[in-house]
Amino acid sequence: MMAQAQAQSQAGVLAETGVEKLPQRPFRWVNLFLYLLLLIFTLTSIGPFVFAFFSSFKTFTHVLDFPPTLLPQPWTWESYAKILSNTTFIRWLGNTFVYAIGVVVLNTLFSAMAGYALARMRFRGREIIFILTLAVMMIPDPITMIPKFLVMNSVHLVNTFWGLMLPRIAQPLSVFIMVQFMKGLPRELEEAAMIDGASRWRIFAQIILPLVKPALTAVGILSFQVAWNDFLWPLLVLNSQDMYTLPLGLYYFKGAHYTEYNLLLAGSMFNTIPMVILFFIFQRYFIEGVTSSAVKG
Repeated sequence: MMAQAQAQSQAGVLAETGVEKLPQRPFRWVNLFLYLLLLIFTLTSIGPFVFAFFSSFKTFTHVLDFPPTLLPQPWTWESYAKILSNTTFIRWLGNTFVYAIGVVVLNTLFSAMAGYALARMRFRGREIIFILTLAVMMIPDPITMIPKFLVMNSVHLVNTFWGLMLPRIAQPLSVFIMVQFMKGLPRELEEAAMIDGASRWRIFAQIILPLVKPALTAVGILSFQVAWNDFLWPLLVLNSQDMYTLPLGLYYFKGAHYTEYNLLLAGSMFNTIPMVILFFIFQRYFIEGVTSSAVKG
């Protein structure tokens, strides 16, 4: 009786103060196992990047120390100063920016146009075209490399920026994201605009595009990532060092400085950090665009 009265008094105090006692969840071993898996996944994913980042500040004599150490002793900016003073490396970095930005602009624009046509316009064969677009996603990229190269060679675009960028326009995954996102938009918007006399181009540019910014951001980030880290296609289509992109240049940079891994690690940071910064700046739009495209339609 006393215990029951004490419990009732505690409940009365909690009710008076407006604080509700949260129910305690029972301990489950499966949750502990899941957290352990997440911890292992985090360490294996972030660990190599963290180690490479700190190793880029090590000297040449300490970068391959055994047993390895995480923090450099001493800290030095010598590797960064050396590669930034290399005009060839700066040119590779600039070529990569031109390639990546060009792919972002062209792929985002043409994927949005293709997505609008497949999602909002009615014409014969639309479903077949969409299915064929999805089927192309099942084909491994290396299989299409040689045909793409033959096409670029036939139109004399080998060793040019256009030869790099054109095969990356309207990628199937980008078109799929745009189609799925645009299917969720109300058709009343277009109908009202058509009644007011707006053309298809004006509806697309002034009504549809502002409403699909999350999908555009997701496509832009994915396009930038593919172009920024692309190695195989530039290896095929480029034949002069002045046109090399950063991943391709680092490969040959390794051949020129095969023992100076501190320089390779410092150079690889320029290939990694821009993607990390870009994702954290636009992560909200990226996640919204990908998840919305996955559930709509």
